[in-house]
Amino acid sequence: MKKNILLKNSFSDFICFKNKSSAFTLAEVLITLGIIGIVAALTIPNLMGKYRQHVVENRLKKFYSASNQAIQLSEVKNGPKEYWPFCIGGATNYEQWYDIYLKNFLNTTHVEHFINAGGSNTVSYFEDGSVMVIKDCYDIYFYPYAKDFDKDKFMKVSEDGVAHRPDCGKKFFAFSFRPALNRDSSVLHIGKGIEPYRALICKTITNEDGSKERVCNNLTRDELINNSEYGCNETSPYKVYCTALIQDNGWKIPKDYPFKF
Repeated sequence: MKKNILLKNSFSDFICFKNKSSAFTLAEVLITLGIIGIVAALTIPNLMGKYRQHVVENRLKKFYSASNQAIQLSEVKNGPKEYWPFCIGGATNYEQWYDIYLKNFLNTTHVEHFINAGGSNTVSYFEDGSVMVIKDCYDIYFYPYAKDFDKDKFMKVSEDGVAHRPDCGKKFFAFSFRPALNRDSSVLHIGKGIEPYRALICKTITNEDGSKERVCNNLTRDELINNSEYGCNETSPYKVYCTALIQDNGWKIPKDYPFKF
């Protein structure tokens, strides 16, 4: 009998010891949760940034394709784009221009018009949650996320009166539609549809015989990034070359892209 009692007590002690040794203390639980929280805080923003970057890339590529397809469809009805009038100082105002040349060829949810930032602007909202702003019918700004668009902050003016677009290349991307505008800043757009904004670097040189010649060169990748006025860098006031930088990389954000998403 005593032997059975001893065995029973030993078994009970073993169970109690096992239960005590396998349990977690409150301190251990709190430490584990703290570690999980730290890991989450470090990884979740990075994952969200990569997801946002992926969306930006896809919507940029989609917009470029859909907008130029709309222009091609419009040309069937309205003739070659090279002969479309300027909406500012031309045959039509900006609202009429949009209604004639783009309204029926873009798949939009709704459209707005407003005067701001030194120009006449048309805002087109798309089903995927993105937005296109057309300024004076030739400068185009694409917002992958409609929530980032605010017409009251479309352009900022510093205290010294200098206009700038600090969110370009981050929240929106610059395109241009100038199929017939023959000047240095638009030569690359002649005969084309909606293209990422880029320009030629032109200068006048004097030849050995004394004659003068206008020489123009395409922007290099380094110039797209480092140009002091339009380059894709933090100190540039306009940053409009960011779109061209992405297009040249196959509509993928380059690894050395200066801004995070």
